[in-house]
Amino acid sequence: MRLLSTLAAANGELVPTGALMDTVWGDVVVTPSSLYEAIAQRLRGRGKDDEGRDFIVTVPSRGYRLSTPIVSTAVLPSLHQRSIAVRRFRARQLPASHAFLPDLVTEDLIGELSRQPELFVVARGTMLALADSEMPSAELGRQLGVRFVVDGLIEARGAEWLMTAHVIDAEQGTQTWADAVTVAVDAWPDAGAIVVGRLARALDFELRDATVRNSESRGSRALDARALATRAWVELFARPESRSTNEQAEEWAEQARALDPQLALAGVCLATADWRAAQFGWSSLGRAELLDRALVHAERALELGPRDPDAPYALALISYSRGETVRAEEALRHCIRLSASFAPAYGLLALIRTRRGFPQESRQLCDRAFALSPREPLRAVWHLANAWAGLASGDFNWALEESQRGMSVNPDFATCYITGAASAHLCGVHDLARAWVARLRERTVFKSVTAIRERLSPATEAAHRQQMDEMAEWMLAAGLPLA
Repeated sequence: MRLLSTLAAANGELVPTGALMDTVWGDVVVTPSSLYEAIAQRLRGRGKDDEGRDFIVTVPSRGYRLSTPIVSTAVLPSLHQRSIAVRRFRARQLPASHAFLPDLVTEDLIGELSRQPELFVVARGTMLALADSEMPSAELGRQLGVRFVVDGLIEARGAEWLMTAHVIDAEQGTQTWADAVTVAVDAWPDAGAIVVGRLARALDFELRDATVRNSESRGSRALDARALATRAWVELFARPESRSTNEQAEEWAEQARALDPQLALAGVCLATADWRAAQFGWSSLGRAELLDRALVHAERALELGPRDPDAPYALALISYSRGETVRAEEALRHCIRLSASFAPAYGLLALIRTRRGFPQESRQLCDRAFALSPREPLRAVWHLANAWAGLASGDFNWALEESQRGMSVNPDFATCYITGAASAHLCGVHDLARAWVARLRERTVFKSVTAIRERLSPATEAAHRQQMDEMAEWMLAAGLPLA
């Protein structure tokens, strides 16, 4: 038996300290401090119930109890497409002093997934009560009425922990996704938060993809507003940026909004599509008109879905492109408060902090983004943020390397060719600089220095103005004409 499953089995009743120590550690001789540390790990910024109370209640000199009762499985939905259960992570070769880790990771993952909008997540109490069940995951999912079940393992390997997770589709009885992360023991607990965030972000993609696949299998007549909006989201956020994906996403988002004008996700997608069209010249409408329209969509989406992190992220994109860097930064920090696993928010925040004169923060923020979502389709933006930070801080070799990494992720991401040409010129690689200038003129809207100034976000702060003046000078020297 384990700490939290023992407390769950008591269903809110007091469990004496001695009984907990005997149950968790058995014949292993430990001091009460091991129990205190295990409890403290859960109460450190995350052990709260839905009403803000400590999930584990300490009764001084007596013991501990759970603050909330166990949720009955009788009220759970029947194989809802956006539903998931997280089984207690299994342990292999963990020292007794860290026997609490599987419960801790399981709790944190449930908590982070619960932040995702319109995702039904089986409550912690219910999963703790089922911690010792040997039922196959597919069957457990069907019993709980959820579409997906997460299985996980934490394995000690010397100075490292290997954490693996995979997702079972309860409806199909098949594994749909798996991931593995190695964490240094001395990097905990920060590394643990990154692992949980990485799993949550990957699961978000998987669940949205599953929604799209399911809607496609049922045919177009079965598509509802949610399915259409999810299709649009996948095109925008799970595919490399391109005009064709942008236009397709906009079409589906418009259809979704027509079916349900109150659907926040449709507004998020429309806002993002308009923003991209404005940035990359993918519309006959002017940049200012597109950004104004995008802002209306984003503000409405935030009103309709105040807990959806996609909404403040879209607002940040648009605000930044309008030169409103303070508002953009505030929106991104709000996004992170809503979902600490929302990797794109860290990457865009890195770019904005550079623009505001703090390029030294960029690498740390981008490192967080990459750690949370190493295969994110939109990670070219994070490489761009690093490239801008390199240019702003005088690390031109780093800027060149990051520009190239961004191009490798998305060969059509035009802005990386701007930072690439500038950094190649500054590094003395003039042939490469000229080649990228030629590509800009032939295949993008950035055909001149004037176009760069018009298309990139307005420089409303002193640091940003200096960066844009320097960029203009470097691009002229690299061969890009003024107009």
